[in-house]
Order: sequence, then C-alpha cells, then structure tokens
Amino acid sequence: MNQATTRRHMHADSDVLMQKLEFIMESPTERNRYKRLKSYKDKLNFLKNHFIMSDMAIRLLERQYLLSPDSQEELMNKVDQIISRMES
Repeated sequence: MNQATTRRHMHADSDVLMQKLEFIMESPTERNRYKRLKSYKDKLNFLKNHFIMSDMAIRLLERQYLLSPDSQEELMNKVDQIISRMES
C-alpha cells in the first residue's frame, strides 16, 4: 500500500470515528454526562467505554489520538466542537 492510499484509508477511518463521536453527543443526556467529567482520563474512559464504540473504533481512537499530548488535546477540542454544534 502506498502512502497516498494509507492516508486515504486513515482519513476514512477518522471519519467513521468522528461519526461515532457525533452519534454519542447527539444525546443531550450523554452530552451532559460527558460535560460533567473533569479530567481528560475520565472523558477518555467515557468515550472508550460507550456502548456505541466498537473494538475497531477504540483501537483507532487510541492510535490516532492517544500517542501524544498534542493529539489528546486535538481529540478533546474536536469533541468540544461537536458539542458546540449540537447545542447551537
């Protein structure tokens, strides 16, 4: 697989992950549960342990966003953006 194909595959996987996160955050109850969490670790556990997340989605989440502090911050920002969109 060449680099361009790998990038397209990673982008498609990322889209699936974002769709799952959006689906979770569509529920006002789930949004409020997430927003009450204070620590990054608690928020991450909430996302990883949510019933909508498949093993593949969890592995993707870990691979894309948990390898560096900057990536972790990016994930939290994306979830916050999803929440803001849902609430506006």
